[in-house]
Amino acid sequence: MTESSQIPRRSLLIGAAAASAAVVGAGALTPGVASATAPATKSRRRSTEDPFQLGVASGDPLPESVILWTRLAPKPLDLDGGMPPTDQEVEWEIATDEAFSNVVQSGIAAAPASHGHSVHVDVQGLTPDSWYFYRFKHGGHITETARTRTTPALGAAVSAFTFGQASCANWQSGHYQLYADLAQQELDYWIHLGDYIYEYGAYDPKRPDKGGYVRDDKVAHREIPWGKEPVNLPQYRRQYGLYRSDPDLRALHAQAPYSAIWDDHEVDNNFTRRKSGGDGQQDRVDFRRRRAAGFRAYWENHALRVPPTDGRRMRIFRRVDWGSTATFLFLDGRQYRSDQPGSSTSDFGGWDEGMFNPDTTMLGPVQENWVSQQLADSAAKWTFIAQQTVFSDVNGGAAFDNPAALGLSKGLYNYDAWDGYWAARGRLIEAIATNQVRNPIILTGDFHTNLAFDLLSEYPDPRDYPTAADLTTAIKAWEGTKIGTELCCGAVSSPTFFGSGIVAAAGPGTLRNTPWAAYGELQNNGVIVNRVTSESVEAEYRIAKTNYKRNTAEGRPRTDKTVVIEDGVPGVAEVK
Repeated sequence: MTESSQIPRRSLLIGAAAASAAVVGAGALTPGVASATAPATKSRRRSTEDPFQLGVASGDPLPESVILWTRLAPKPLDLDGGMPPTDQEVEWEIATDEAFSNVVQSGIAAAPASHGHSVHVDVQGLTPDSWYFYRFKHGGHITETARTRTTPALGAAVSAFTFGQASCANWQSGHYQLYADLAQQELDYWIHLGDYIYEYGAYDPKRPDKGGYVRDDKVAHREIPWGKEPVNLPQYRRQYGLYRSDPDLRALHAQAPYSAIWDDHEVDNNFTRRKSGGDGQQDRVDFRRRRAAGFRAYWENHALRVPPTDGRRMRIFRRVDWGSTATFLFLDGRQYRSDQPGSSTSDFGGWDEGMFNPDTTMLGPVQENWVSQQLADSAAKWTFIAQQTVFSDVNGGAAFDNPAALGLSKGLYNYDAWDGYWAARGRLIEAIATNQVRNPIILTGDFHTNLAFDLLSEYPDPRDYPTAADLTTAIKAWEGTKIGTELCCGAVSSPTFFGSGIVAAAGPGTLRNTPWAAYGELQNNGVIVNRVTSESVEAEYRIAKTNYKRNTAEGRPRTDKTVVIEDGVPGVAEVK
């Protein structure tokens, strides 16, 4: 937290018994000035049901601006959210105090039916590095009071600030106590690295191959009331209605602004630029239309500084600066990526020649050029590259002296991660090195595992070694040049990949035999609390088994380890 701008949270923390929720926004971006009003044709009729069931949010802060966001949905589990097919109006106000005795701006924003009755208000003209309180009103109902903040002025020195890191929040496989834990951490900001929702329908233990996503215990810890995956816009809106109704997620959104990027489950597992993920359920509509519906719903249900979209394409890569101390680059590693190597869309397999195809891309040429330019332009002390999948090389076969004896003659790689896109990883490494980025830190989600890596300039190429055993030997002895760090948060509630099978057997040995793996915790869900100063970044790994309730020893959030990164020293300096 920026020391000069701390304020108490007091009554802002919202538990499961919160009296009212807030609105999540979409609609055209409206300048947040007091005179901003919506067209007079829109309704502000009184309603008997609370329309703010989904909570409020604020996002993508700038020194003088922040996006306020809400969505009207008195019945969020209905396809129409319980709203009539007419445009609505929502009042909003933002103040410097929790009692709203000093309202600095207010206005009326449109909640169009075509955008799921969501609202985005771009409030401008705010004071840099300052906290504010905001709320919405509609139909005689008022949201809970939430807080937000602006970033420090460009180039301003910042003594300290704290941001959270989260990803992968599957509804059925666990609870959201790690969101609640983040809400207690006095965050200035937080980021979500994808899989904010999952596309799965209800898990049926009698037909486990027909949908749903649960842990090895084969139990849906929280039920989804419908059986099939969403494929159209109303169904995706309903999926967000379920997820956003959770009180722990609402509490976190009410505490601090955030920025989000998608991964695959916001549309379909392992989808790429050209095709569906092929996760076992046949698409019931053309995939391009399905993807457009997923993209539109994503925009409607997040506080993004991104223009409205018809869903055919949506640029989400962008930048947030925190004074002279930090730059955040948010990447899209899903929409533009080439198809995975090999002939299947399974996550894991032996090395494949397609992994090394120089023409494949994770980010696409336009975004690659943008990233390189941002790295060249950034003068911040810390550069955080927020993206989806594990960047560092991880070969599960390295767990064993003779991998071939276990059927791993070509090792064990994650095709969905950067290991499946060797040349694309090399180009980003080159951009970091060429631009002499001072302290590059890659922020990762997706892998459902608590990890930290030394970021290297080069990794062992499996094609260079005659056997898998030779490759294991090379990995154990590898002394690559450190150029930065990678921090990978576990999942909020999704299952760990290390529950059973060959992947579980490979996990501990892989960490032990991989010199650039500085930290790993394989059995718990997790989030990260990153505390940033001019001298260091301390990444506190908060863990829990979220298939247990928070009042149990297993389900209680707690600190596992803290990873320390020092200014000017590439890689992990200490794990304490």
